[in-house]
Amino acid sequence: MAKVAPFHSSKPGTEKHHDNDACTEGNNIEASNRVAGKGGLPLCDHCARL
Repeated sequence: MAKVAPFHSSKPGTEKHHDNDACTEGNNIEASNRVAGKGGLPLCDHCARL
């Protein structure tokens, strides 16, 4: 588990950003839908616990 540069999904309905490579929610975002940065979104609850 390691912190990574923040990223979020470009898909509509995205509510959180991610910053941990062990986050299952973040890992489910397809590479083509990943956008660098926080996007003004709060941190994913799972990432916060890791």
